[in-house]
Amino acid sequence: MTWLDDARSIIDRVHAQLPADADIATRKRACREACPGHFRSTSWGRKVWPKAVKEYLKRFEPVAKSDAAIPAAHLSPLERMMRRVGQ
Repeated sequence: MTWLDDARSIIDRVHAQLPADADIATRKRACREACPGHFRSTSWGRKVWPKAVKEYLKRFEPVAKSDAAIPAAHLSPLERMMRRVGQ
């Protein structure tokens, strides 16, 4: 089990204890309070824990209107140029 797997399992347990309608601030606070000592006291732990928390909280962030308006098949200017060159 890696450090990231350990962090994810702890956050999964925190998630199971939270109500389904908890807001992001409550989820952040719960994750911060659940952070074990070895994630606070080691340099690797201080890198891995925030990564796992960010990964968890991303599921609950609202989708920005600008992101939702972009169709999935939209190509950036660079991608369009690469397709033209490839033809």
